[in-house]
Amino acid sequence: MKSKVFAADWVLPISAQPIRNGVVVVSNDRVLWLGAAVDLPAEFADSPTETRSGVLMPGLVNAHTHLQYTHFDEVGRGSYTSFEDWSDAFGLVYDEVTDPSDWRTAALDGARQGIATGTTVFAEIVTNDEARGSLDACQVTGIEYLEAIGEFGNSWRDGGRDTFLARLEQTSAVPFGVSPHAPYSLDGAVISDLMQIAAERNLRVHSHVGESAVEADLYRSGVNTVLTAYGDLRDEFELVRKGGVGHTTAEYADSIGLLVPTTHLAHAIYLDRAERDLLRARGTQVALCPRSNKVIGLDAPPVAAYLAEGHEIAVGTDSLASSPSMDLMADVALLAVLAREQGYTDDDLYERLVRAVTLGGALAMGVADSLGYGSLTVGGPADLAVFEVHVQGDDVERAVVEQAAGRCTLTVSAGRIVHDSSLAPAVLKSTDAKLAAHSLA
Repeated sequence: MKSKVFAADWVLPISAQPIRNGVVVVSNDRVLWLGAAVDLPAEFADSPTETRSGVLMPGLVNAHTHLQYTHFDEVGRGSYTSFEDWSDAFGLVYDEVTDPSDWRTAALDGARQGIATGTTVFAEIVTNDEARGSLDACQVTGIEYLEAIGEFGNSWRDGGRDTFLARLEQTSAVPFGVSPHAPYSLDGAVISDLMQIAAERNLRVHSHVGESAVEADLYRSGVNTVLTAYGDLRDEFELVRKGGVGHTTAEYADSIGLLVPTTHLAHAIYLDRAERDLLRARGTQVALCPRSNKVIGLDAPPVAAYLAEGHEIAVGTDSLASSPSMDLMADVALLAVLAREQGYTDDDLYERLVRAVTLGGALAMGVADSLGYGSLTVGGPADLAVFEVHVQGDDVERAVVEQAAGRCTLTVSAGRIVHDSSLAPAVLKSTDAKLAAHSLA
C-alpha cells in the first residue's frame, strides 16, 4: 500500500484538538493515520514525507461560487451603491459574452485560483452549462448547482421546465444539485416545483436569499425594483400582480418550500431575528460572503448575530464579478473583524470561523457526514491545505483566521498535490490543471 506523510508545525483536524508537530498519513485518496510526529507508527517511517511550516488543516470548503464569472473581474473592481446598481453593471458585461467556450475557460481559471488558496470543495452555481466540469478538470470536488433564473409561470410551462429537466439528465463527474436563483427572480410556483424536482431526485439546493435591501418589498407588497435588468418581465411576477403577500423575506422563502435542511442560502444579510430563527428551525444554513457584499455596496452580514444565536455558518467568496479574489481566508479574516465590531465577545470566535470555512461549509452542502469533507479523520478524504502562518503559544485558530489569507503553500485533493507554491507560476496556470497535479508515486 503506497502512503505519503504530510507534516507541519501544527495539524488542525477540526474534529479534534490541534496537534503540535503533527503528521497526516495519506494512502491513495484517504487519510490513513494522523497524530503527533513522535507517535508515527513504524510502518510509515520510510514513507516519503512532505514537510511544511505552519498549519496543516482540511481543504477549505467554498460554500458559494460562480466560477464562470471569473473573467468579470472588471465588474468586481468597480464601486457600487446597491445590489441594483451592481446588477446593471454585471448585466452589461454578461451580454457581451458571445463565445460559449469562454464560460468554461473562466470557470477553470476560477477553480485554479481557489485551489491555490486552499479550497478543495466548491459549491459552484452553473448558469451556462459550458461551465460544467471545471471542478473535475482541476481534480477537486463539490456540487455543481444548476441554476434556474428568470422563469415565470408562462415561460416555465412553455418549455422552461423541460429544458431544465434535460440539464439534469446530462452526465456529470461530480455531484450536481439545483439552484433556484432567488425568490426575486423566479415565480414562487417555479421554485416550489424545483424543490419538488430536487426532493424526488435526492439533490441538494442552493439559492440567494436576503441579498438586496429592497428585496423584502417584493414579498411584502409586490413592489419589484430588485433587478432592473428584467425590464417589463418584472410585471410577469405573480407577486407583482397580487401586490405581494405580506410576508417577510424568510417567511416567503419558507412558504414556497425553499427552507429545508437540504438547502443552503447565500448572503442572508437582510433578515431580522425572527427570520434567522426561522432558518435555524428549518435547518437551513447560510454562506456568508462579506467581501462580495462590501464591493456591491450592501450592508455587512450580521455574523455576530448568527454566531450568538447558535447558527452553523459557512463562508463563500462569490465570484470575481463582486469579490477581489477567490481567497476564502480573506473572507474569514473580514468576518472576524465584523464580528468584533458587531459586538461578539465570546472566546470561541476564531474556532467558530475556522469551523465555518471547513466543516460548516461541508455540512451546508451535505458532504460532511456522508463523505467526510470538512475535517481530518482516519478513513476520511485526503483533502488538505497548508498555510504558512506563525502560531503564538497554542492559539492555532486565531493564527489561521488572521494570517492565512495569501499564505497557502500546499493544497492536496484526494491525495494528489494540486497546488504547490514552490512550483513556477507558469506551471500552476497551465490550461489543463491536471498537468500541475502530482501523484503520490
